[in-house]
Amino acid sequence: MLNSKVIKALRPKERRYQITDSEGLALRIQRSGVKSWVLRVFQNGRIVDITLGHWPELSLIQARATARRKKKELELEPSGSYTVRDAFKFWCSKKRGRIISYRDEKLRLEKYVISKIGSRQLDTITPPILIKLMEPIEQAGKQSTVKRLLMRTREIFDMSVNAGYLQSNPLAKITKVFAVPEVHHMASVDWKELPIVVSQIEALAPPKYKVLFYFSLATLLRPGEVVSIRLEWINEEAITIPAEFMKMKRVHRIPLTPYLIALIQEAKTIRKNKRSPFLFPGTRPNKHISGQALAKWLHSQAEFKNRLVAHGLRSTGRTWFADNDVPLEVAEACLAHLTGSQVVRAYQRGDYFASRSKILLGWHAYIQTCARCAQVLSQNPDKSGDPA
Repeated sequence: MLNSKVIKALRPKERRYQITDSEGLALRIQRSGVKSWVLRVFQNGRIVDITLGHWPELSLIQARATARRKKKELELEPSGSYTVRDAFKFWCSKKRGRIISYRDEKLRLEKYVISKIGSRQLDTITPPILIKLMEPIEQAGKQSTVKRLLMRTREIFDMSVNAGYLQSNPLAKITKVFAVPEVHHMASVDWKELPIVVSQIEALAPPKYKVLFYFSLATLLRPGEVVSIRLEWINEEAITIPAEFMKMKRVHRIPLTPYLIALIQEAKTIRKNKRSPFLFPGTRPNKHISGQALAKWLHSQAEFKNRLVAHGLRSTGRTWFADNDVPLEVAEACLAHLTGSQVVRAYQRGDYFASRSKILLGWHAYIQTCARCAQVLSQNPDKSGDPA
Protein backbone atom coordinates (compact mmCIF):
# COMPACT_ATOMS: atom_id res chain seq x y z
CA MET A 1 0.00 0.00 0.00
CA LEU A 2 1.12 3.51 -0.75
CA ASN A 3 2.09 6.18 1.75
CA SER A 4 2.69 9.92 1.45
CA LYS A 5 6.48 9.60 1.35
CA VAL A 6 6.41 7.07 -1.50
CA ILE A 7 3.91 9.14 -3.50
CA LYS A 8 5.99 12.30 -3.19
CA ALA A 9 9.11 10.46 -4.41
CA LEU A 10 7.47 9.10 -7.60
CA ARG A 11 8.90 10.71 -10.76
CA PRO A 12 7.58 10.74 -14.37
CA LYS A 13 9.03 8.33 -16.94
CA GLU A 14 9.06 8.16 -20.73
CA ARG A 15 5.74 6.34 -20.64
CA ARG A 16 2.75 6.71 -18.36
CA TYR A 17 2.69 4.20 -15.49
CA GLN A 18 0.71 3.57 -12.32
CA ILE A 19 1.32 2.24 -8.81
CA THR A 20 -1.40 0.16 -7.15
CA ASP A 21 -2.56 1.01 -3.65
CA SER A 22 -5.26 -1.50 -2.69
CA GLU A 23 -8.73 -2.75 -3.63
CA GLY A 24 -8.54 -1.36 -7.17
CA LEU A 25 -7.22 2.09 -6.22
CA ALA A 26 -4.06 3.20 -8.03
CA LEU A 27 -1.99 6.32 -8.60
CA ARG A 28 -1.30 7.06 -12.27
CA ILE A 29 1.79 9.14 -13.11
CA GLN A 30 1.63 10.94 -16.48
CA ARG A 31 4.67 11.85 -18.60
CA SER A 32 4.01 15.48 -17.61
CA GLY A 33 4.42 14.59 -13.94
CA VAL A 34 0.70 14.92 -13.10
CA LYS A 35 -0.39 12.27 -10.59
CA SER A 36 -4.00 11.08 -10.84
CA TRP A 37 -6.04 8.71 -8.69
CA VAL A 38 -7.91 6.01 -10.60
CA LEU A 39 -10.23 3.29 -9.45
CA ARG A 40 -10.31 0.07 -11.51
CA VAL A 41 -13.65 -1.74 -11.32
CA PHE A 42 -15.34 -4.60 -13.20
CA GLN A 43 -18.56 -3.27 -14.71
CA ASN A 44 -20.89 -4.58 -17.42
CA GLY A 45 -18.53 -7.38 -18.30
CA ARG A 46 -15.45 -5.23 -18.74
CA ILE A 47 -12.77 -3.47 -16.70
CA VAL A 48 -13.25 0.30 -16.32
CA ASP A 49 -10.82 2.88 -14.90
CA ILE A 50 -12.57 5.77 -13.12
CA THR A 51 -10.55 8.93 -12.49
CA LEU A 52 -11.16 10.24 -8.96
CA GLY A 53 -8.91 13.33 -8.85
CA HIS A 54 -5.34 14.57 -8.75
CA TRP A 55 -2.68 14.34 -6.07
CA PRO A 56 -1.92 16.32 -3.88
CA GLU A 57 -5.32 18.07 -4.11
CA LEU A 58 -6.80 14.65 -3.23
CA SER A 59 -4.66 13.08 -0.51
CA LEU A 60 -4.12 9.35 -0.09
CA ILE A 61 -6.69 9.03 2.71
CA GLN A 62 -9.18 11.17 0.78
CA ALA A 63 -8.65 9.02 -2.33
CA ARG A 64 -9.36 5.85 -0.36
CA ALA A 65 -12.55 7.39 1.06
CA THR A 66 -13.62 8.57 -2.41
CA ALA A 67 -12.95 5.12 -3.86
CA ARG A 68 -15.09 3.59 -1.14
CA ARG A 69 -17.98 5.96 -1.89
CA LYS A 70 -17.71 5.30 -5.60
CA LYS A 71 -17.89 1.53 -5.04
CA LYS A 72 -20.98 1.98 -2.90
CA GLU A 73 -22.58 4.10 -5.64
CA LEU A 74 -21.85 1.34 -8.16
CA GLU A 75 -23.23 -1.25 -5.71
CA LEU A 76 -19.86 -2.96 -5.52
CA GLU A 77 -18.31 -4.29 -2.31
CA PRO A 78 -16.56 -1.21 -0.89
CA SER A 79 -12.99 -1.49 0.34
CA GLY A 80 -11.83 -0.31 3.75
CA SER A 81 -10.91 3.37 3.88
CA TYR A 82 -11.35 5.93 6.64
CA THR A 83 -12.30 4.63 10.09
CA VAL A 84 -13.75 6.39 13.14
CA ARG A 85 -10.35 6.00 14.81
CA ASP A 86 -8.68 7.73 11.84
CA ALA A 87 -11.13 10.61 12.21
CA PHE A 88 -10.46 10.73 15.96
CA LYS A 89 -6.69 10.93 15.37
CA PHE A 90 -7.28 13.76 12.89
CA TRP A 91 -9.35 15.59 15.55
CA CYS A 92 -6.59 15.05 18.13
CA SER A 93 -3.96 16.50 15.81
CA LYS A 94 -5.99 19.67 15.36
CA LYS A 95 -7.25 20.14 18.94
CA ARG A 96 -4.14 19.27 20.96
CA GLY A 97 -2.99 22.42 22.71
CA ARG A 98 -5.91 24.46 21.38
CA ILE A 99 -8.64 23.58 23.89
CA ILE A 100 -8.23 23.74 27.66
CA SER A 101 -10.09 20.50 28.30
CA TYR A 102 -8.24 18.52 25.59
CA ARG A 103 -6.89 15.74 27.85
CA ASP A 104 -10.24 15.11 29.56
CA GLU A 105 -12.14 15.23 26.26
CA LYS A 106 -9.68 12.81 24.63
CA LEU A 107 -9.88 10.28 27.48
CA ARG A 108 -13.68 10.51 27.55
CA LEU A 109 -13.96 9.88 23.80
CA GLU A 110 -11.53 6.96 23.97
CA LYS A 111 -13.46 5.35 26.82
CA TYR A 112 -17.03 5.70 25.56
CA VAL A 113 -16.79 5.99 21.75
CA ILE A 114 -13.47 4.99 20.17
CA SER A 115 -13.12 1.78 22.19
CA LYS A 116 -16.58 0.70 20.92
CA ILE A 117 -16.73 1.79 17.27
CA GLY A 118 -13.20 2.99 16.48
CA SER A 119 -12.52 0.24 13.91
CA ARG A 120 -15.73 0.86 11.95
CA GLN A 121 -15.72 2.67 8.63
CA LEU A 122 -16.66 6.30 9.09
CA ASP A 123 -19.37 6.26 6.43
CA THR A 124 -21.16 3.34 8.11
CA ILE A 125 -21.90 5.26 11.31
CA THR A 126 -25.54 6.35 11.60
CA PRO A 127 -27.43 8.22 14.36
CA PRO A 128 -29.04 5.01 15.73
CA ILE A 129 -25.58 3.50 16.30
CA LEU A 130 -24.44 6.45 18.40
CA ILE A 131 -27.80 6.73 20.19
CA LYS A 132 -27.52 3.09 21.28
CA LEU A 133 -23.99 3.84 22.49
CA MET A 134 -25.17 6.81 24.58
CA GLU A 135 -28.27 5.28 26.15
CA PRO A 136 -26.48 3.32 28.94
CA ILE A 137 -24.52 6.45 29.87
CA GLU A 138 -27.73 8.49 30.06
CA GLN A 139 -29.44 5.78 32.13
CA ALA A 140 -26.53 5.95 34.57
CA GLY A 141 -27.44 9.59 35.19
CA LYS A 142 -24.44 11.04 33.34
CA GLN A 143 -26.33 13.52 31.17
CA SER A 144 -23.44 15.99 31.13
CA THR A 145 -21.12 13.24 29.85
CA VAL A 146 -23.60 12.43 27.08
CA LYS A 147 -23.77 16.11 26.13
CA ARG A 148 -20.00 16.46 25.84
CA LEU A 149 -19.57 13.16 23.97
CA LEU A 150 -22.21 14.11 21.41
CA MET A 151 -20.72 17.58 20.98
CA ARG A 152 -17.20 16.26 20.35
CA THR A 153 -18.29 13.30 18.20
CA ARG A 154 -20.33 15.63 16.03
CA GLU A 155 -17.28 17.91 15.83
CA ILE A 156 -15.12 14.96 14.70
CA PHE A 157 -17.57 14.20 11.90
CA ASP A 158 -17.77 17.89 10.90
CA MET A 159 -13.97 17.99 10.58
CA SER A 160 -14.07 14.81 8.48
CA VAL A 161 -16.54 16.47 6.11
CA ASN A 162 -14.32 19.55 5.83
CA ALA A 163 -11.29 17.34 5.16
CA GLY A 164 -13.12 15.53 2.36
CA TYR A 165 -13.43 12.14 4.08
CA LEU A 166 -17.24 12.37 4.26
CA GLN A 167 -19.79 14.06 2.04
CA SER A 168 -22.10 15.07 4.91
CA ASN A 169 -22.38 14.72 8.67
CA PRO A 170 -25.08 12.17 9.63
CA LEU A 171 -24.84 13.26 13.29
CA ALA A 172 -25.55 16.95 12.69
CA LYS A 173 -28.80 16.97 14.70
CA ILE A 174 -28.28 14.05 17.05
CA THR A 175 -28.22 16.23 20.19
CA LYS A 176 -31.98 16.78 19.81
CA VAL A 177 -32.56 13.13 20.79
CA PHE A 178 -31.32 13.54 24.36
CA ALA A 179 -32.62 15.79 27.11
CA VAL A 180 -30.63 18.89 28.00
CA PRO A 181 -28.77 18.16 31.27
CA GLU A 182 -29.70 20.18 34.33
CA VAL A 183 -26.99 22.54 35.52
CA HIS A 184 -26.01 22.07 39.17
CA HIS A 185 -23.73 24.70 40.63
CA MET A 186 -20.85 23.76 42.91
CA ALA A 187 -21.98 23.42 46.53
CA SER A 188 -20.98 26.58 48.36
CA VAL A 189 -21.90 28.70 51.37
CA ASP A 190 -22.70 32.38 51.62
CA TRP A 191 -19.90 34.48 53.05
CA LYS A 192 -22.16 35.35 56.01
CA GLU A 193 -22.07 31.64 56.97
CA LEU A 194 -18.29 31.54 56.90
CA PRO A 195 -17.85 32.01 60.70
CA ILE A 196 -19.80 28.78 61.29
CA VAL A 197 -17.88 26.93 58.57
CA VAL A 198 -14.55 28.11 59.97
CA SER A 199 -15.53 27.00 63.49
CA GLN A 200 -16.28 23.52 62.10
CA ILE A 201 -12.96 23.48 60.22
CA GLU A 202 -11.13 24.45 63.41
CA ALA A 203 -12.84 21.64 65.31
CA LEU A 204 -12.58 18.87 62.72
CA ALA A 205 -9.70 19.42 60.30
CA PRO A 206 -6.20 17.97 60.76
CA PRO A 207 -3.44 20.63 60.42
CA LYS A 208 -2.75 19.76 56.75
CA TYR A 209 -6.36 20.18 55.64
CA LYS A 210 -6.84 23.22 57.84
CA VAL A 211 -3.97 25.09 56.14
CA LEU A 212 -5.12 23.85 52.72
CA PHE A 213 -8.64 25.15 53.43
CA TYR A 214 -7.46 28.60 54.55
CA PHE A 215 -4.96 28.88 51.68
CA SER A 216 -7.68 27.97 49.14
CA LEU A 217 -10.05 30.50 50.70
CA ALA A 218 -7.40 33.24 50.82
CA THR A 219 -6.10 32.81 47.26
CA LEU A 220 -9.42 31.78 45.61
CA LEU A 221 -7.48 29.54 43.23
CA ARG A 222 -8.98 26.44 41.66
CA PRO A 223 -8.17 23.24 43.63
CA GLY A 224 -5.71 21.98 41.02
CA GLU A 225 -3.96 25.36 40.95
CA VAL A 226 -3.67 25.48 44.76
CA VAL A 227 -1.79 22.19 45.06
CA SER A 228 0.54 22.99 42.16
CA ILE A 229 2.09 26.01 43.94
CA ARG A 230 5.90 25.75 43.93
CA LEU A 231 8.12 27.47 46.45
CA GLU A 232 10.13 29.09 43.66
CA TRP A 233 7.00 30.99 42.55
CA ILE A 234 6.81 32.85 45.86
CA ASN A 235 8.72 36.10 46.31
CA GLU A 236 8.41 39.11 48.60
CA GLU A 237 5.59 40.69 46.59
CA ALA A 238 3.47 37.90 45.11
CA ILE A 239 2.91 34.30 44.17
CA THR A 240 3.42 34.20 40.40
CA ILE A 241 1.91 31.16 38.70
CA PRO A 242 3.12 30.50 35.11
CA ALA A 243 0.50 30.47 32.37
CA GLU A 244 0.76 26.73 31.67
CA PHE A 245 -0.46 25.94 35.21
CA MET A 246 -3.54 28.17 34.99
CA LYS A 247 -6.86 27.15 33.43
CA MET A 248 -7.06 30.27 31.26
CA LYS A 249 -3.38 29.91 30.22
CA ARG A 250 -2.43 33.35 31.49
CA VAL A 251 0.16 34.26 34.12
CA HIS A 252 -1.59 34.91 37.44
CA ARG A 253 -0.11 36.94 40.32
CA ILE A 254 -1.52 36.72 43.83
CA PRO A 255 -0.57 39.71 46.00
CA LEU A 256 1.00 38.71 49.30
CA THR A 257 -0.65 40.02 52.47
CA PRO A 258 0.57 39.48 56.04
CA TYR A 259 -2.15 36.83 56.44
CA LEU A 260 -1.13 34.95 53.30
CA ILE A 261 2.54 35.11 54.31
CA ALA A 262 1.62 33.58 57.69
CA LEU A 263 -0.30 30.76 55.92
CA ILE A 264 2.69 30.03 53.68
CA GLN A 265 4.99 29.85 56.71
CA GLU A 266 2.57 27.50 58.47
CA ALA A 267 2.35 25.28 55.37
CA LYS A 268 6.15 25.10 55.25
CA THR A 269 6.28 24.19 58.95
CA ILE A 270 3.93 21.21 58.72
CA ARG A 271 5.43 19.82 55.50
CA LYS A 272 6.85 16.33 56.02
CA ASN A 273 8.86 16.32 52.80
CA LYS A 274 11.11 19.34 53.29
CA ARG A 275 12.93 18.78 49.99
CA SER A 276 9.81 18.91 47.85
CA PRO A 277 9.56 21.88 45.45
CA PHE A 278 5.84 22.13 46.26
CA LEU A 279 4.18 24.06 49.06
CA PHE A 280 1.79 21.12 49.51
CA PRO A 281 3.93 18.04 48.77
CA GLY A 282 2.50 14.59 48.23
CA THR A 283 3.83 11.27 49.51
CA ARG A 284 5.56 10.51 46.20
CA PRO A 285 8.85 12.28 45.39
CA ASN A 286 8.51 15.47 43.33
CA LYS A 287 4.71 15.23 43.36
CA HIS A 288 2.19 17.52 45.01
CA ILE A 289 -0.89 16.29 46.84
CA SER A 290 -3.98 15.48 44.81
CA GLY A 291 -6.09 18.35 43.53
CA GLN A 292 -9.05 16.48 45.01
CA ALA A 293 -7.55 16.14 48.50
CA LEU A 294 -9.55 18.94 50.13
CA ALA A 295 -12.70 18.03 48.19
CA LYS A 296 -12.51 14.42 49.39
CA TRP A 297 -11.95 15.46 53.00
CA LEU A 298 -14.92 17.86 52.92
CA HIS A 299 -17.08 15.14 51.38
CA SER A 300 -16.09 12.73 54.15
CA GLN A 301 -17.42 15.08 56.84
CA ALA A 302 -21.18 15.03 57.50
CA GLU A 303 -21.11 18.76 58.28
CA PHE A 304 -19.95 19.63 54.75
CA LYS A 305 -21.36 16.83 52.58
CA ASN A 306 -23.59 18.31 49.83
CA ARG A 307 -23.07 21.70 51.46
CA LEU A 308 -19.57 22.77 50.49
CA VAL A 309 -16.90 21.62 48.01
CA ALA A 310 -13.38 22.94 47.58
CA HIS A 311 -14.22 24.74 44.32
CA GLY A 312 -17.21 26.36 46.06
CA LEU A 313 -14.87 28.51 48.15
CA ARG A 314 -14.34 30.62 45.03
CA SER A 315 -18.06 31.38 44.96
CA THR A 316 -17.97 32.37 48.64
CA GLY A 317 -15.19 34.87 47.97
CA ARG A 318 -16.80 36.18 44.78
CA THR A 319 -20.07 36.84 46.63
CA TRP A 320 -18.17 38.74 49.35
CA PHE A 321 -16.60 40.91 46.62
CA ALA A 322 -20.02 41.67 45.11
CA ASP A 323 -21.58 42.58 48.45
CA ASN A 324 -18.63 44.83 49.27
CA ASP A 325 -18.86 46.80 46.00
CA VAL A 326 -15.65 45.48 44.47
CA PRO A 327 -15.54 46.50 40.76
CA LEU A 328 -16.41 43.66 38.38
CA GLU A 329 -13.06 43.59 36.57
CA VAL A 330 -11.08 43.53 39.83
CA ALA A 331 -13.29 40.82 41.37
CA GLU A 332 -12.99 38.63 38.28
CA ALA A 333 -9.22 39.17 38.17
CA CYS A 334 -9.01 37.87 41.76
CA LEU A 335 -10.52 34.60 40.49
CA ALA A 336 -8.24 34.56 37.39
CA HIS A 337 -11.24 34.98 35.11
CA LEU A 338 -11.15 36.76 31.76
CA THR A 339 -13.49 39.72 31.25
CA GLY A 340 -14.46 41.73 28.21
CA SER A 341 -14.24 40.90 24.54
CA GLN A 342 -11.09 39.79 22.75
CA VAL A 343 -10.63 43.36 21.50
CA VAL A 344 -10.97 44.79 25.02
CA ARG A 345 -8.40 42.32 26.34
CA ALA A 346 -6.03 43.21 23.52
CA TYR A 347 -5.90 46.79 24.85
CA GLN A 348 -6.35 46.13 28.59
CA ARG A 349 -3.40 43.92 29.43
CA GLY A 350 -2.99 44.73 33.14
CA ASP A 351 -3.98 42.37 35.95
CA TYR A 352 -5.27 44.99 38.46
CA PHE A 353 -2.49 43.96 40.84
CA ALA A 354 -2.56 47.15 42.96
CA SER A 355 -6.35 47.11 43.23
CA ARG A 356 -6.39 43.41 44.09
CA SER A 357 -3.79 43.98 46.80
CA LYS A 358 -6.18 46.34 48.60
CA ILE A 359 -9.21 44.08 48.08
CA LEU A 360 -7.42 40.99 49.38
CA LEU A 361 -6.40 42.85 52.52
CA GLY A 362 -10.11 43.31 53.30
CA TRP A 363 -11.00 39.74 52.32
CA HIS A 364 -8.21 38.28 54.45
CA ALA A 365 -9.22 40.50 57.38
CA TYR A 366 -12.71 39.02 57.17
CA ILE A 367 -11.31 35.44 57.16
CA GLN A 368 -9.25 36.29 60.25
CA THR A 369 -12.36 37.73 61.94
CA CYS A 370 -14.16 34.44 61.24
CA ALA A 371 -11.25 32.53 62.77
CA ARG A 372 -11.36 34.68 65.93
CA CYS A 373 -15.12 34.06 66.18
CA ALA A 374 -14.43 30.34 65.91
CA GLN A 375 -11.98 30.56 68.81
CA VAL A 376 -14.55 32.40 70.93
CA LEU A 377 -17.14 29.75 70.07
CA SER A 378 -14.78 26.90 71.01
CA GLN A 379 -14.07 28.60 74.35
CA ASN A 380 -17.82 28.96 75.03
CA PRO A 381 -19.32 25.70 73.68
CA ASP A 382 -22.62 26.14 75.60
CA LYS A 383 -23.49 29.35 73.75
CA SER A 384 -25.70 28.93 70.72
CA GLY A 385 -26.44 31.12 67.77
CA ASP A 386 -24.43 32.62 64.96
CA PRO A 387 -20.92 33.35 66.21
CA ALA A 388 -20.73 36.26 63.78
